[in-house]
Amino acid sequence: MSNWRLIGQDNVVAFLAKSLESGGLCHAYLFSAPEHSGKTALALKLAQALNCTSSEPPCGVCEPCRRIASGIHSDVQFIGLTVNDEGKSKTEVTIEQIRGINHAASLPPYEGKCRVFIIEEADRMSTGAANALLKTLEEPLPKVVFVLTTSRENLVPETVRSRCVRLRLASAPRKEISHYLEKDLGFSAERAGLLARLSQGRAGWAIIAAADDTVLAERKENLDRFIEALESGFEYRFELAARLATRFGKSRAEIYRLLDQWLSFCRDMMLVKLDIKDEVVNTDYISSLETLTSRVGTTEARSLIGSLSSTRQYLEQNASARLALEVLMLGLPLLGGSLKKSG
Repeated sequence: MSNWRLIGQDNVVAFLAKSLESGGLCHAYLFSAPEHSGKTALALKLAQALNCTSSEPPCGVCEPCRRIASGIHSDVQFIGLTVNDEGKSKTEVTIEQIRGINHAASLPPYEGKCRVFIIEEADRMSTGAANALLKTLEEPLPKVVFVLTTSRENLVPETVRSRCVRLRLASAPRKEISHYLEKDLGFSAERAGLLARLSQGRAGWAIIAAADDTVLAERKENLDRFIEALESGFEYRFELAARLATRFGKSRAEIYRLLDQWLSFCRDMMLVKLDIKDEVVNTDYISSLETLTSRVGTTEARSLIGSLSSTRQYLEQNASARLALEVLMLGLPLLGGSLKKSG
């Protein structure tokens, strides 16, 4: 089981390893967890285990394991949101994509023991795509395994969900993430600890952020924007809302991240106000948080959390981005003065 090396997923790994050992693997799985929680990593490990030539799969070093890890194994295919001719990500997994894998699934494995099809963001399948996949799931084929991943399981059609073994990945313990970053990847204890907190149990996110400085740089810019908005009047706030709405039209994910980071910051404000500082996530902004909590009441902090949650929900429901963001800005408390920015 140690060969799987997935942080905080011992129970899921044990279940899959036991199923593999007993020959009881199913033809379709649905892995559910927040973004960057290890769903794709687990799917790859399962694909390796099914095609590994070692006596203790997945070994990670045999030819099939290495080819799968490199993304060049012909029997392991990823299906997800593609990019259109204008360089923008498409909004759904299409029926053409699913028809393509249905055809591939009808063929015997080309170089390995088993064909594995990994459908990322399965909740983004079009109705036609989901129906096309359903036909294949209803008639399991030998030496074929489907792995669907999603961060929004409730949006995957029940007809598809009911034909998969559903496995929910757990939040990885903060200590395990910090230990891995520090001992295995060689990061300082301070950086490992901060990333473990910010990850909120998403080991994959922590590993990505540790390797890419732009992740924390973007977060710092977003939190500094929020503090500046609290300090500023409506002219700045409406300008910011307009800029964010324009950006939303180009990259929804970027604005969702910003709102999530603002929400995390406001949650920390409540924790500081309640003197539960051990649970604060944004520890590098503790000075700003302490200053803010001395000037923002409990009711205002709670209202901020509600407003941010509602704004994200409105955006996901395709409300006017500019209107939703302007309403958010109108609801921010007017603090004035200056706050010390950390980071």
